[in-house]
Amino acid sequence: MRHLARLLLVALALVPLASPAAADAQNLVVQVATEPPGLDLTATPASATAAVVFYNVQEALVKVDRHGKLVPWLAERWNTSDNKNYTFFLKRGVRFHNGRELRATDVKFVFDRALNPETKHPAAKQYEAIADIIVKDDYTITFALKTTTANFLLNMARQGSVIYPREAVDTLKSEPIGTGPYRLGEWVRGDRIVLVKNPDYHVKGLPKIDRVTYRFIPDPNAALAALKAGDVDAAMFGLGPEHIPDLQKDPRFQVIVGETTNDVIMSMNNSRKPFTDVRVRRAVTYGINKPEVVKGAMFGLGHVLGTNVDPLNPYFVDMSGAMPYDPAKAKKLLAEAGYPNGFDAVLKVAPQYYYTVRTGEVLADQLAKVGVKIKIEQIEWGQWLARVWKDADYDLTIIGHAEAWDVANYANPKYYFRYDSPEFQKLFQESETTVDDKARRELYVKIQKKLVEDAPVVWLYIHPRLAVTKKGVQGLWKDLPAPVFDLSEVAWVK
Repeated sequence: MRHLARLLLVALALVPLASPAAADAQNLVVQVATEPPGLDLTATPASATAAVVFYNVQEALVKVDRHGKLVPWLAERWNTSDNKNYTFFLKRGVRFHNGRELRATDVKFVFDRALNPETKHPAAKQYEAIADIIVKDDYTITFALKTTTANFLLNMARQGSVIYPREAVDTLKSEPIGTGPYRLGEWVRGDRIVLVKNPDYHVKGLPKIDRVTYRFIPDPNAALAALKAGDVDAAMFGLGPEHIPDLQKDPRFQVIVGETTNDVIMSMNNSRKPFTDVRVRRAVTYGINKPEVVKGAMFGLGHVLGTNVDPLNPYFVDMSGAMPYDPAKAKKLLAEAGYPNGFDAVLKVAPQYYYTVRTGEVLADQLAKVGVKIKIEQIEWGQWLARVWKDADYDLTIIGHAEAWDVANYANPKYYFRYDSPEFQKLFQESETTVDDKARRELYVKIQKKLVEDAPVVWLYIHPRLAVTKKGVQGLWKDLPAPVFDLSEVAWVK
């Protein structure tokens, strides 16, 4: 799941960096904004969980690398002759953190479990095309699909497709076991998660750090203070964009500004009046000045977005100007829908993601000018997951969706948007079974135009990659084509 901004200008005096254990060449202390709700990637789609576990503790058969390319990982190769039967050949000698070797039966167990409705896997729909899983031998496994599935290999690389041992199922939430470069050292609730080096990692020479400590610091100013005091070596997510210019001038730090797939949206509950009426949803969209939102909430950092499909997607079409700011049209549509004087609504935001609050404040001010009176309610992240994401108990909400290629959410009427369009669902299903690139590209144009037409949510902007490290920390990804903080290649250099 996916996130953005409470931001206040800060004038902190430059202080000398201390040299605590954080600066030890064998250790790394990183700041993240949000503590994970759990560590089981097969139970939660939360990007806070992926930031710790995915690629670091647990891995998949296929990996999205730092350039956005699909590469073999736990599978050293695969082949298919018909785009319906995929055979994976496992890398030999890969061991779980409990010492047992990874075998094809483990892979079968993982996906059989994901397909079992009783497990309530958050990404079960990604595996619906699987008809059978055949173990050929200890290192060879074939997936037989019901139909061609264009994103099958990508789905094998997603965070819900991590491979774990059968015997670890009951402890995944608090003690995940995988094949990654790090294993879980400890989780002190409310304070830190510690990962320690896996000495038996299957990639020679990695990882380069012995110990990684995640510290949960949601407030942007507190994160900045911790960085300047030397208490953390890297601020991975949570620094306010207003801090970036000064940090870029500070010789003690290096600033990473890159691209992500994190589309920040204001969702409207499509099953709750007045948002059941497409005229109201369009009116809300026309009532928002997106460039001003980026300026006000993100200090100009970020790209205005027009649909769910982000610029890193090869089928991206720039629809950012399709429904431009037009308060007069917004008022007209509201009147046509029976709300000539506007209406009241509650906007739920999670302050752990700083950008949601600041963005909400900007939107509330803008929408008031067209008669939509917004009350902002701040709730804790756990409550947001339970009340908004799980139960769809909300009018409006703001969050960033970090997962790449997640347009499937809009084809799921039970997703928290509650957007239910048979026409869109048909388009999406056709795109999933179309492997010809030209034909699929044409379908994605139709998909994006349909999303604009129906306005199930307001796509606001892409949250940029904003990370700051001490000088000497190298190996972090500049862009995030997947919602991961891959620390396997991070190292201290002189």
